[in-house]
Amino acid sequence: MGAHWWEVLRLCRVAGQRPAWQHVAAFVVSVWTLWWIGGQFLVPQAAPSALEIWTNLLERAGITDVSWSDRVVRAWQRAGMVLAVAGGLLWAATTERGQTPALAGWVAVMLASQYLGYQPAVLVALVSLVGLVSVLWLVSLVNGRFVDRYPRLLPADVLRAGVTAAALSAVVPLYAPAIGVFRLLRPYFTQPPRTLSAADAEAVGLSGTSRGPVCAEEVPGRESATTGRWTHGAPEP
Repeated sequence: MGAHWWEVLRLCRVAGQRPAWQHVAAFVVSVWTLWWIGGQFLVPQAAPSALEIWTNLLERAGITDVSWSDRVVRAWQRAGMVLAVAGGLLWAATTERGQTPALAGWVAVMLASQYLGYQPAVLVALVSLVGLVSVLWLVSLVNGRFVDRYPRLLPADVLRAGVTAAALSAVVPLYAPAIGVFRLLRPYFTQPPRTLSAADAEAVGLSGTSRGPVCAEEVPGRESATTGRWTHGAPEP
């Protein structure tokens, strides 16, 4: 059981390893989805829809012409079910190195909820995700157990990929508050010395020594990670 919790924590950490532009996109989508989901539980009778969240923000900013939201709703009304299924398939396509589908999947589900409603849209997306993983798992049972010359579906790997996709998609609404808590608590944690690679050590003129691994606190002109002092010139013996 402990190993499973460590795997969940590792995936939560992986969710924060994104390119810079994805951090911004993930933060926006996270706030949007968290506001949308929270409204369904806190004020279910008057909860705003996904698009009403944006119209309310624009109206508070002084932009009163928000008729575009009605046009978007009418345009996607007939595609509600398709969008929900697409959202679930995008969740299923999420990997550790490709987390953009999770963000796009949440946007698709929220747009689908404009016509289907909150619970049906989320349920259809989940059924699509679980259905795809189940079909691939059943196919993998008769697809052999070894990988030789061509890629194959292996039962254990299919389940692992499905769990990874579901976990990385589920943490999207929690991304924004997690970033806030991390930024708040980060100054209070002491970071261990960082070991430099051979290229970094050579760049600062510390290669060719027999002192063993070089830590970041030994690099001239850098702030020590443990003492907090700013060093200049050659490292102290």
